Amino acid sequence: MEKKESFTCPHCEKMLPFRVILKGKKDHVFECPLCGGSVAQQRTKSFTWGYIIGFLSFALPQQIVFYLHQDNDLAFLIGFLHAVTAIGLVSLYFYFNTKFSKAIVLSFTPILLVVFGRLLIHTIDFM
Repeated sequence: MEKKESFTCPHCEKMLPFRVILKGKKDHVFECPLCGGSVAQQRTKSFTWGYIIGFLSFALPQQIVFYLHQDNDLAFLIGFLHAVTAIGLVSLYFYFNTKFSKAIVLSFTPILLVVFGRLLIHTIDFM
């Protein structure tokens, strides 16, 4: 059994760019920026946790530093550095642990054409 590398496109077998992390949501299918194939995550991991952890890592240290030193600039700087570090670490975790599979994309255009075509035929017959 071959080992499937994380963050690779199942169509072209190339590593996906790091910015694709932001597209990973529950039940979200997106196109591979390299080959255009439809890709979906095997196990859904939402990056929303990264934003929540980033916000908490900004707000908590910032409030503690402001309480101890009463300095807005220092508190903001400490909070910002903690948030960037936390979001970066969560991003790396997702990048090294996310696996993708081929997705089936259904197009509703043929279905809509059939439905509206039948409605149009029934409307013409009724007149």
